[in-house]
Amino acid sequence: AHRSVFPQPSSARKMTTMEAESKGLPPQEKQMIKSVSIPNAKVIDGNVHYVVQVQGAFNAWCVLKRYSAFEEAHKDFMDAFKTSFPSGAVFPPKKFKLFQSHTSPEFMEERRVLLENYLRKIVSVKNLAKHNLVTGFLTKGKQKLEVKEEEGEELPDDVEITDVSIPATRIMSDHVLYQIDLVNERKRKTYSKWCVLKRFTQIWEMDTKLRASLVDDPDALATLPPAPQRKAKLLHDHMDHSFIESRRILLQNYLKKLIKTPVAIRSLIVLEFLGVQ
Repeated sequence: AHRSVFPQPSSARKMTTMEAESKGLPPQEKQMIKSVSIPNAKVIDGNVHYVVQVQGAFNAWCVLKRYSAFEEAHKDFMDAFKTSFPSGAVFPPKKFKLFQSHTSPEFMEERRVLLENYLRKIVSVKNLAKHNLVTGFLTKGKQKLEVKEEEGEELPDDVEITDVSIPATRIMSDHVLYQIDLVNERKRKTYSKWCVLKRFTQIWEMDTKLRASLVDDPDALATLPPAPQRKAKLLHDHMDHSFIESRRILLQNYLKKLIKTPVAIRSLIVLEFLGVQ
């Protein structure tokens, strides 16, 4: 019987780029980008390369990109898309190596999260996801995606928080409040969702307190995600829309990682801060 080379339902394994193109499917440049992620970064010969994983209509692959390549693409996107450029696609500004180590874990994580958010906002707009500038950037230098089985991060039954997000901010006269939405899906509906409002400084102070409590346990301390980075008001306008949006994205990433860290999710410092009664 004749067997189709076209993709099976999404539950089936996704083909890599090379397999799909060898089977006569359209080259990826002619397709639309379905989703994108930047799970990590690698330092190669002293330079940071971000690992961009891309899912197309029929196949998946990855590309390695330096910040300078993103910067160049961003200028091209701004020129080409103009008014259709998505408002939430905040591009992380250039930082000079003289003032900031580009290979520190904190810096790499911050830039990774912001670049991932930037690309996701762009490919969420249908017309941009199939634009030749976007598909060109995300296919240049494509490599076979080494698919690793994702390990399900099963949270223990007795944890008090199962999910966290920062969907919104509230801008006050001289500061910003971040709305932290929390979920415990193991509780009755009435008690399973709540929210707290916090300033950046309060989150930073909670992190500092948590690290101080673990100073005698270096192994536990090493499991914590990189701390949120303070920014000097002399150099950054803390009430600027792009600054607030970048900080919201970074704080959400930090808290999501924090609640998956066993030592943090059982700490009274964290639980009381996040409003667990």
